[in-house]
Amino acid sequence: MLLLTGERTAAVGFDYLRRAVEVAARHMPRVAVEAFPMSVAEYRGLAECGCTGITIYQETYDPANYRELHRWGPKQDFLERLETPERALTGGIRSVGIGALLGLSEPVGEALALLRHARHLCRTYWKAGVSVSFPRIRPQEGGFQPNFTVSDRFLARMIFAFRIGLPDIDLVLSTRESPAFRDGMAGLGITRMSIASRTTVGGYVESDATSASQFEVCDDRSAEAFCAALRAKNLDPVFKNWDAAYNNPLASEASA
Repeated sequence: MLLLTGERTAAVGFDYLRRAVEVAARHMPRVAVEAFPMSVAEYRGLAECGCTGITIYQETYDPANYRELHRWGPKQDFLERLETPERALTGGIRSVGIGALLGLSEPVGEALALLRHARHLCRTYWKAGVSVSFPRIRPQEGGFQPNFTVSDRFLARMIFAFRIGLPDIDLVLSTRESPAFRDGMAGLGITRMSIASRTTVGGYVESDATSASQFEVCDDRSAEAFCAALRAKNLDPVFKNWDAAYNNPLASEASA
């Protein structure tokens, strides 16, 4: 389960998120958050409540472009955001997901910076899990137009390069991408894909939610249809390939 928020506010701050993690962890073996940057102590508090992972995108690794795109608000500090995955891992979070919003800055430079960031995390926190996502900017509320075009060909080459350079990490492709592209990349480096995603507030509860979406979903197939497409390529869709009990073998032996 992935819990998402916007930036830290008086109504939705650390205490609110911690309570949400506590509730979710009672029912789900793995709970991750995609939220505002936090301190080491706050991440330690989330880990103690059952949070196993975080996702946070740098958005762009170009400092000058980052400042131009974040002229006000809590996201202005480039280094504070860049160091967030390390604070989370230091605080006991077991896995982090990083990425850049492809299209904001020159894509080759973004790819190289993202690769260096992932390698640094893997080498420094070698016991942790690291995943990399490749989100291209999609039409969204406000109509922002990216400065750079990232073609299917470039994105495929970028994914192949990451798989060669970082053979052991998870590479993630979301429903931002088209069914044709996702089906084509299945089995070619990507290890995790979402499906049946909704980007509106309350979208999983209210089928006719009217709030604006974070971005347009391109692959809107059902989970059943997506799994059928994978099986047609002789791939086995796996929804869970681990168990939390293996994280603490001594506790498992004691309970047995």
